[in-house]
Amino acid sequence: MSNLEEVCLLSCESWVDSFPNDIPKHKFSKKHNEKMKEILNPQAIESSRKITKKTFKFLLIAAILLCLATTVFAIPSSRQYVVQKFSNHSKYNVSDTDSSIEFKPLEVNYIPEGFEQYEFTEKSAAYTNQEQYFEVKKCELNSVVEFDTESYDSEKITINGIEAEYFREDNNYNGVVFNNAEGIFIISGNIDKQEIVNIAQNVK
Repeated sequence: MSNLEEVCLLSCESWVDSFPNDIPKHKFSKKHNEKMKEILNPQAIESSRKITKKTFKFLLIAAILLCLATTVFAIPSSRQYVVQKFSNHSKYNVSDTDSSIEFKPLEVNYIPEGFEQYEFTEKSAAYTNQEQYFEVKKCELNSVVEFDTESYDSEKITINGIEAEYFREDNNYNGVVFNNAEGIFIISGNIDKQEIVNIAQNVK
């Protein structure tokens, strides 16, 4: 060892000896320690991020159960109903009512050309073109709706994929009754069947 090296070594030792004995221990942050682990052992960090087969299977089952739960608790497009037939009329009522469903005001989104509204409430609306007329009603799910079947039996038709009861009193007056899982609708008047269906397809 040269004289210069010895002098440098002694100088360093003296410098270290000059430090106080009670130096506080520095505590590194959690973020710092994680970064140091990544630098010192990157393979261990990478392997810890890989999803095992067992974890993947668990996640897949959880996703399937979530999808099934969403399907089960979704509001159906229509609720089961019962039609009671009497000598001169029939009664329509929903068999699986749900009291938690909030009743929403009636919306009529299609009116045949030439008809004008002459009555409107949150549950009913009426229209006329002076020669013909029709009425739209919306009732709560726990309501009982009556319609005339004295001369003709009702028949099943489909409204937007929902089963409905079509009825007629004579050659001029007819109507339809159905529910959309939130309310019961009855559309009737002395207009033709196709217009009755068109109106029914556009009510809320």
